[in-house]
Amino acid sequence: MPKLTPLDKQWDELMFLCRKESEFRKAGGHPKVLSLVTRQIDELAAQMGFSLQITKTREFRSERSDGHIVRLVKE
Repeated sequence: MPKLTPLDKQWDELMFLCRKESEFRKAGGHPKVLSLVTRQIDELAAQMGFSLQITKTREFRSERSDGHIVRLVKE
């Protein structure tokens, strides 16, 4: 398995948080945990340079090459 780059790690964390947010929303419970996860997504997405619009819609995209994230699509 190739060594993960810092961008790979951020992307994996962002995708994990988005999956958890979706699970919590579907379950309908855990409002405090949902709020925390949502805030973490917003902060991480901002650190990664995603626009507020992309962050709101959760339509994060990236490009990969040789198993690594090489570019974030921020448009």
